[in-house]
Amino acid sequence: MRLPLKLVATGIISMLTWPSVWAADVETFVALKTSLGAVTLDQMSHHRTIGTGLPIGNDIDGALDDTRIEDYTAGVGISVGKRWNYWSLEAELIWRYRTDWDLSAPTPSIQTITNVFSNVETTSFSINVLRRGPISQYWSWEIGAGIGLVRNAIKAEYIERATLTEPEFSTKDHAIATDFNYNALAGVVRSLGGAWSMNIRYRFIELGELSAGPFPNRTVRVSSDHSAHEMQLSFERKF
Repeated sequence: MRLPLKLVATGIISMLTWPSVWAADVETFVALKTSLGAVTLDQMSHHRTIGTGLPIGNDIDGALDDTRIEDYTAGVGISVGKRWNYWSLEAELIWRYRTDWDLSAPTPSIQTITNVFSNVETTSFSINVLRRGPISQYWSWEIGAGIGLVRNAIKAEYIERATLTEPEFSTKDHAIATDFNYNALAGVVRSLGGAWSMNIRYRFIELGELSAGPFPNRTVRVSSDHSAHEMQLSFERKF
């Protein structure tokens, strides 16, 4: 990931140190943000590491009960950027807590139910390009898109439930992975007078792939795609 990180860092430095000859046409802004998102986890797989995959009784041994999960997450963050005329370029950092990623599979080959329970914390860094246009004296519309990096921290627990002859077995794994993200957004901006404004945005953001395992004493590995539909409220100040 060294090359993308270098490119991102170069973009931020360039954005925040625009040539002074443009100073009369360019505004600097800072925004504090909160968000609420509906998260989708899909394309889930354990890569044939749970069960045998064979039919046993009425079950497929190791087949996941769900291959798509929906949950919610909340986040806080900050962005800094430059605006010239109706165009903006911003660097945005958002931290989200938390998403529950819980999997269950019947495993009659070992006469039990197998679970993988995970909590996911996500931190995304994005460079967004935005375009604004007037609606009325105080309101403007806004659309944009961005790309960046995302860091998913996953605390996972693998559990084989107790049977008549065996006690419950559990083992844990803590994984951190970095991936690319992209987003598209649309919203409205309300001038609050002076240097302040309020932004309300909807956006779709792709948050990379989740992966947990292998676990101590088990070779199980699970993965999923990770995305969110978010509503974001921010308060912005220009300088």
